[in-house]
Amino acid sequence: MHKLSGETVRLISSAQVITSIASVVKELIENSLDANADNIEIKLENFGVDKVEVRDNGDGIRAEDADFMGRRHYTSKLTSHDDLENLFTYGFRGEALGSLCAVSNVAIATKTKDEEFGRCYILDHEGIASSPKPSQCCTGTTVTASRLFHNVPVRKQYYSNAKRRREEVKKVEDLLLSFGVVCPGVRFSLSHNKASIWQKNKLPNLKTALLNVLGSNVMGHLTRVEKNDEETQVKIEGYLPKPGSDAQLTSRSTDDRTWISVNGRPVTMKDFSKVRSIGFALIT
Repeated sequence: MHKLSGETVRLISSAQVITSIASVVKELIENSLDANADNIEIKLENFGVDKVEVRDNGDGIRAEDADFMGRRHYTSKLTSHDDLENLFTYGFRGEALGSLCAVSNVAIATKTKDEEFGRCYILDHEGIASSPKPSQCCTGTTVTASRLFHNVPVRKQYYSNAKRRREEVKKVEDLLLSFGVVCPGVRFSLSHNKASIWQKNKLPNLKTALLNVLGSNVMGHLTRVEKNDEETQVKIEGYLPKPGSDAQLTSRSTDDRTWISVNGRPVTMKDFSKVRSIGFALIT
């Protein structure tokens, strides 16, 4: 890992701030996927306010990189602004863990496949890691964020409302559903206070992933679509309701079954969400 130059930081930095429990989960899932994980477990305590834990079986963090993993603008994914043209990872600015450290207590246990034992670090609010302690963890990385927003009184007060806490868990579940469809070859699981909420096993392709989430009855009313634009080199593929299909099965009062992915990243597009039809579009 290395620190980005001041000029590169100026061009790509957006002063990332963690504002919700769902955003914590999203950032950590993307880190896990970038580490080639195919098994990601998310555990919440007290709706995520007391603890958010994301465990993966990815590549792990090398010992020589651990000192910089929580510091802002340290990254292994690019060296200059020009590298953005050939970037295929989710994260790249080196801000996610640093932003998380600023609003919670962060501990990281990690192990690479070449190490006999893992290492556990405590990160301070500046993202500086303590000296490692031996850990019996498996290959991969576990990030634990506790006492979320304890030093941000306004945000802490926001989550004192029980309804808002429940809504946040629903947002996390919806986020995992979208990643579960976009990444069929990855196993995901979500639990709250040790009770399982949702899980998805590894699946071979997009169609099977949608079938797992929607069920065969709904999938029977969807049809595969594909469009390649040679001029723009944009490819669109997905599943949409068949003409004349049963609206009772292919539409909902909310947009939580409308998924859009751009270059493998789940995104929200309000114009599409207003349609409220069940379906999925993959744009590359």
